[in-house]
Amino acid sequence: MPNYQGLIVDCDLNYTRPDLLEKWAKKNDGLFFNAKLTILGKVKDPKTAQELGYYWGLLVPEICKELNRQGHTITICFNKLTKEVPYDKYTTHELLTELCGYVGEDGEHQRLSIDDKYDAVRYIDNVLDFAVIDLGMNEENLKAWRMDKDG
Repeated sequence: MPNYQGLIVDCDLNYTRPDLLEKWAKKNDGLFFNAKLTILGKVKDPKTAQELGYYWGLLVPEICKELNRQGHTITICFNKLTKEVPYDKYTTHELLTELCGYVGEDGEHQRLSIDDKYDAVRYIDNVLDFAVIDLGMNEENLKAWRMDKDG
């Protein structure tokens, strides 16, 4: 079964890509299914669950797909072996951290794991800029599910 991310609002499940979920449901109409729900992000984290869910549930998967669609790869090396492999969510996150993590005091580089709420918002802004400007992704679609639109 594929994974579908979303946000819980007022006890209602709102999916980031309801069109894909509906397509999957139509294709499997009349069949039983098993659903395992997990929370993205931690409630006690200084960043909000909405920020982390938006980042891990929408931005990272969509940017990963776009990187691979455009033919970008990551080079892995072991001893004298070198191989080009497609991006996955972890290598996409590492790329985004490297390119977009200059959000600390005086522009210091930080990882999302140590960012506070305000640094996380700046980090996500940088990720959106990268996706739109460098990858040519649709800004309106990427921002449609953002919950901190006012910063």
